[in-house]
Amino acid sequence: MFLAILFFLITLVFIFLRPWNLSLWIISLIGAFFVYIFKLVNWQDIIFIFDLVWGSSLTLLALMILSFVLEILGFFDFIAIKILAYSKNKNEKIATKKLMFFLLIFVFFLTAFLGNDGAILIITPIVIAIFSTFKNLNESMIVNTFLLSVSFLCDASSNTLVISNLTNLITANYFNLDFLEFTKSMFLPSLFVLLSTLFVVCFIFLRSLPHDLEIKISQEVKISTPFFLFCICYLILFVFSFFIAQIYHWDKSLIALCESLFLWFIAYKIKKREALSVVKHAPWGIFIFSFGLYIVVFALHKCGVGEILSNLYQNFEHNRINSIMGTGFVSALLSSIFNNLPMTLIGDLALKDFSKDMIYAHLLGVNIGSKLTPIGSLATLFWLELIAKRGIRISFLQYCKFSFFITLIVLFFSFLGLILK
Repeated sequence: MFLAILFFLITLVFIFLRPWNLSLWIISLIGAFFVYIFKLVNWQDIIFIFDLVWGSSLTLLALMILSFVLEILGFFDFIAIKILAYSKNKNEKIATKKLMFFLLIFVFFLTAFLGNDGAILIITPIVIAIFSTFKNLNESMIVNTFLLSVSFLCDASSNTLVISNLTNLITANYFNLDFLEFTKSMFLPSLFVLLSTLFVVCFIFLRSLPHDLEIKISQEVKISTPFFLFCICYLILFVFSFFIAQIYHWDKSLIALCESLFLWFIAYKIKKREALSVVKHAPWGIFIFSFGLYIVVFALHKCGVGEILSNLYQNFEHNRINSIMGTGFVSALLSSIFNNLPMTLIGDLALKDFSKDMIYAHLLGVNIGSKLTPIGSLATLFWLELIAKRGIRISFLQYCKFSFFITLIVLFFSFLGLILK
């Protein structure tokens, strides 16, 4: 067990610190190599992990490509301009609460359709662009509050659909969760997440900010209204195709990839250079990263960590409310310490013989609870790196002061939604 824990912690530290600017997939692959060399996993384990992650990673890749294509087509800029226009007061200034309300609603649907990783990479530059006229972005409490709020909801609202988070994809694949069943089970928790987030942000965190903002609204529209509506219909069709694939037992990941590449081809005809840039910057290493990391995590499971966690979950299963609350908070706490991707797999393996309520509570825990700390999710780490490149620094203390309070409240209401479903 010592070696498995040691290799896991070293791999995790390297992922967080990224020494010598190593790619994430290289780090996870090195970790996987060592656990195999030391015979902590065998070929049967590797084949099992491959079957578990390849479809999920391919779907995530498709979602990221789709997100980047919509971005270069001006789809999100069009929405941002409309949000600013609808946020105006009678005095032609931007109402702070209106702007936050519309942005959070936008983030909720953006994450549902395109996943938390794509959503956070899209919404962050939009928020920074909105406040680009501010003299000092780094010292502006207004900008930080908006960035922290949208970043939080990108992860917290990633429970809506199976495609909304890689953790959902992995778990749904492992437990053979039906796409429609997943959506129905997570509808009420997701709704409670949105409502509780809106309440906490708009009525608590925004109290110290000015009521009105002076923001210049760009009139430059990169996409026509008819083409924007086409993109909306395409997104709806994209999601609906998962339900069809479920009925006819088609490979959902390949369908998602084909649909993303079709829209990319349309973008290529319109904006050749930008479309080629999408191919260049697409996260092609996501499969190798997931594959390598989960091999390292599986070594932990084989060495008894999964059994310890399973015994812990057994203490909650005799009462439905306790099972949901207990499982969810344990998964949330461990995700915030060890990151939600490893916790997803180790939790899935530990929950193999437990109720579906506990599985869904586990997902709510890893998706929302990971926001307790900045190391809890890879999306948050990418986000911190992204805003740092734009000259915006959010300290560990600043992050925790915001996230600790809102995460616990939203977690509780998400569990309440699952209990009431």
